[in-house]
Amino acid sequence: MDRIQRPANTEVASGKSARDGWAAVLTAATLWGTTGIVFHALGTSGGANAVSISFLRLALSVPFLLVMARIRMGIWLAPLTVRGFFLLVWLGLAMASYQLTYVLAIDRVGVAISVLISICLAPIFVALISVVWLGERLQPRTLVALVTAIVGTVLLVGLPTEVNQNTDGFWIGVAIAVVCAVCQAFYVLAARASSGVCGPMHAGGIGFAIGALALLPFGLVEGLQLSYSPSGWAMLLYVAAVPTAIAQTLFLTGLKGTGAIGGAIASLLEPLVATVLAVILLHERMTWVGVLGAVVLLSGIVIIQWTPKKQVPVVATPL
Repeated sequence: MDRIQRPANTEVASGKSARDGWAAVLTAATLWGTTGIVFHALGTSGGANAVSISFLRLALSVPFLLVMARIRMGIWLAPLTVRGFFLLVWLGLAMASYQLTYVLAIDRVGVAISVLISICLAPIFVALISVVWLGERLQPRTLVALVTAIVGTVLLVGLPTEVNQNTDGFWIGVAIAVVCAVCQAFYVLAARASSGVCGPMHAGGIGFAIGALALLPFGLVEGLQLSYSPSGWAMLLYVAAVPTAIAQTLFLTGLKGTGAIGGAIASLLEPLVATVLAVILLHERMTWVGVLGAVVLLSGIVIIQWTPKKQVPVVATPL
């Protein structure tokens, strides 16, 4: 009897782990989607520049992550091997590079093109690196989900109607947006690998501290803005605590159940949440193409999670 029940129990445990992983990653992507509204409010009311916001987002998230780790794990900092430390350096630098290149791309080619290139190419790079470098096997279902989610994202965000390709900085901006996508991909892969180094809160706290230090010189050159109204500081603390510290913890935890490619595809939920919030709070209009894109995007996320039920063979016992 034990021989018959063990596969079923293993399958249930594995399925529960996967469901928990998807729930965590999708929740993280939903929280990330709220940052656009907050950044919009900070830019219009406080006049904050993007580099300052990116630096403060990472720097202010560190105390939240370390306090969470102290409460949950009982220690402020986790012991690290040399390899583990450099992996967290990779995590922090990937996040800082993603933040910086995203800002630089927007300055040259605008928000629409930057979002399309960086968000849509990131899962592709994750898949390519996972297959070529890490030797993972790309399943047909994963490929269908990847293509479906990216097509949905393109329809949701929309192609820019006015593109000035005669400016000298346009193609440089496109190249920077591609680099931004690569940085996002390396962040996802580093986040997945960090699960073997320490807990997600310690990984985020140490990694984001390194990322903030990496962004500090750019903030000083750009002009680091530290003067905000009470409401501005409240918004910055929200971004640091919720869509950064909590979302980071959920994302790193969830990647154990989804894998790097699945987590990258699920993260495409972020622009959908941002669009819905813009429609509700900023009264922006959503075209029927955008609605179609939202449906297609959600279909891709459903496809990547769907797994056919495996038939457990029943071993006949002699009477």
